Formats: sequence, C-alpha cells, structure tokens
Amino acid sequence: MIPLVDENPTHHKPWATVLLIAVCAVVYFFVQPVGHRDLFQLGPTTIDLRELEFSLGRAAIPCELTHGRPLTDDEVRRTYELGDKQSCGKGSPSSPAHVKGKNIWLGLLYSMFFHGSVAHLTGNMLFLWVFGNNIEDRKGPLRYLLLYLTAGVVATMTHVLIFPNSTLPLIGASGAIAGIMGAYLVWFPKARVKSMIALGPAILFRRISAAWLLGFWFISQFLLVSGASSVAWAAHVGGFAYGALVGLLWRLLDRRSRPRPALVDASFARPVA
Repeated sequence: MIPLVDENPTHHKPWATVLLIAVCAVVYFFVQPVGHRDLFQLGPTTIDLRELEFSLGRAAIPCELTHGRPLTDDEVRRTYELGDKQSCGKGSPSSPAHVKGKNIWLGLLYSMFFHGSVAHLTGNMLFLWVFGNNIEDRKGPLRYLLLYLTAGVVATMTHVLIFPNSTLPLIGASGAIAGIMGAYLVWFPKARVKSMIALGPAILFRRISAAWLLGFWFISQFLLVSGASSVAWAAHVGGFAYGALVGLLWRLLDRRSRPRPALVDASFARPVA
C-alpha cells in the first residue's frame, strides 16, 4: 500500500517538511554521484564506483560504530570482492583504514539524507509529505525537526544493535520518516489516507484509516521486508517504535498542561424561588 494523500487538513504552512524534502533532493542530485548520473545521464560504471566510495566515506556503517573506527581495506575488500557482508574484524589486524580521517559519528547524521536511487528518494519523500505535515502542524517545526533527527539516530542504532558486524553503509531517510509515521499513528489513528494498493496486475485506490495503513506497514517489516537483505527493516522498526513513544509522551504532556475547569459552588447552582 502506498499513501498518496491524507484527508487531514493543516492550519500552517509545513515549511520544515518542505525544507527536509528540499535538502534530501539537493543532496541526492547535486552531492551524491548517483544523483549526478540520474540527472545528467552519465555512464553507470564509473559513477557506481564513485557512489560506493562516497558512501564508505560518509555514511553510517554498523561495524564502524561498534568498533569505533573506520573500515579497513581488508574489510572493504572482503565485503565487495568476496561478498562477505559480515566481515567486521576479519583480515589482517595491520590493514590500514580505507577512508582515513572519517568521522564515523557524523555518519549517523549524514545517512538520513542519502538515498540509493530516484525511486528510493521519491518513495521516502512521499511518505514524509503525507504524514509529516500534520505532525509539524500540531507540534511546531522545531519539535518536528528534533523528532526527525532523533528518530533517524535511534533507527540507525537499532540496525547496528541487530547487525553489529555488518560492513554495508546504511543510507536513506526511512528510519527518520518511520519515526514521523509512529507519531502520526498515535495522534491521528482515525485519519483517512487515500492509498494505492497493488494486487498483482490490478491497482486499486482506496481510502484507508491511518491505523490500518500504518499498522500494516509496521507488521510488513517483519513478515515481508525482513527477508530482503538490501532493506534496513530493523531501522524502520526502531524509528517507528521511537516515534510512537514520543507521540504518546507528547499526548500525556498535553493533557497535563490543559487548564482544569473551575469548580462551581453547588449552592449558587440551585434555582431561586
């Protein structure tokens, strides 16, 4: 199921959502080598190698975060020449760092603005637009951006926790956007979302409640997506759960901050003869 638009009006311009979409698009098309290829139709072979080196030099990689150092040349060779995606710590102990001077912790931030293809970028930005503008409208741009960034970090660290020896770069805004989706589920479970549903060759368009749509998406991460090695399903789950918890906390704090109605003296409420 692909959400197209929700029937949930906003009262303010979603400038922070627009900013996030613009930043992701600019990074993809004008910073990442793969975006240059898609934008200017350059040959794939050289660009693919440049994109790999770009990701190794900037994106978050579980092995680096668990060991506190960049990948070595041996680890990179075993990953991409021998196909060993769990090659963390393998090879010669004296093998030099593949990317010298890499700040592995900044990779946590950079990764949530990188994408692997136009389809990856478009899908993520569609989800961000459908669900993000209402969270921004309700909580304001600053708290909304804070949720996006912290959800992205939590999502990445969830992936690292489950796959600590992975030597593959983690890219994409999906984990951060999953956090926005989790908060949306808490705040607007009954909102109707116009969605596209693919059933084999047939494509249907239906209005579905956010609770059903987001619930199906969350469950599908375990049943459908977890078998795909190229999809960081654990990051999706971690980001979504974090966003839902933040959404619940926000609701609790909002209830406590509401003024209580004044008590009425019953003696003044009785009719006068």
